[in-house]
Amino acid sequence: MRTATGLSTEAVFIFHNMLRKLMTAFKPDYIAAIFESSEPGFRSEQFAEYKANRSEMPPDLGEQIPYIRRLIETMHIPILQFPSYEADDVIGAIAWREPAKPLEVVIVSSDKDMLQLVNKRVFMLNPMKDDEWYDEAKVEDFMGVKPSQVADLLALKGDSIDNIPGAPGIGDKGARDIVAKFGSVEAALNRATEVDRKMYRESLQNNRAQIELSKKLATIQTNIPLEWNLAALRAQAPDNSGLKSLYKELEFYSLLKDLPPEDDSATRDYALLSEAAAIES
Repeated sequence: MRTATGLSTEAVFIFHNMLRKLMTAFKPDYIAAIFESSEPGFRSEQFAEYKANRSEMPPDLGEQIPYIRRLIETMHIPILQFPSYEADDVIGAIAWREPAKPLEVVIVSSDKDMLQLVNKRVFMLNPMKDDEWYDEAKVEDFMGVKPSQVADLLALKGDSIDNIPGAPGIGDKGARDIVAKFGSVEAALNRATEVDRKMYRESLQNNRAQIELSKKLATIQTNIPLEWNLAALRAQAPDNSGLKSLYKELEFYSLLKDLPPEDDSATRDYALLSEAAAIES
């Protein structure tokens, strides 16, 4: 999708439709969009190769990010972004903060790493998999470990997307078996002699520092010091006039019909046609 001037718009269109669908289906009391910091975080300081294998963002996607931000702002959805913190950690800190009143939190993401945040009041919705819903039982069924053990699983099998090294020679099944038997990476390292398979046992014994680092890299930090206010995240009605302008600019003409009519309640002076004719004559 491109405008007449050549601007790519497909990502904005897909994001818009996903967001509108979520707002309509769930009618959240509070909502926020979390953006990644442009500054290096603590993981890059601990491991220089963290995310080093990721390819550059395609230019046609990069040019759409400002429009996605404008869309979010026009829909009156607060954007949270904190220097030196990844979006995952910001989401974790917000989701796990105990509210003054009972609240359920839904994380909207397709990132399996986020499943470690799921608990009795935190859930995850994956819009890229037909809005698949994850509670604690679903996470265990999908990942093979409890939500609290997802970071342990990633620490052992590694994560090619984030370039987390993991334990050499231990894949997904082996990692699941080890976590199931020992409960955590730390317990497995301390009791490595009890591991039956020689390759797994030697990997744990010979790569302790790398595995411990992998656990740190894979663990979402929920206790980072963020200043934010729940009241500021209360859902609001969108700026329909602003949306109309943005739709026209991006040539989303099919969306214009979904906007309510603009306010036409301004005070006007009316005169009967006969009176107007008399005035003109």
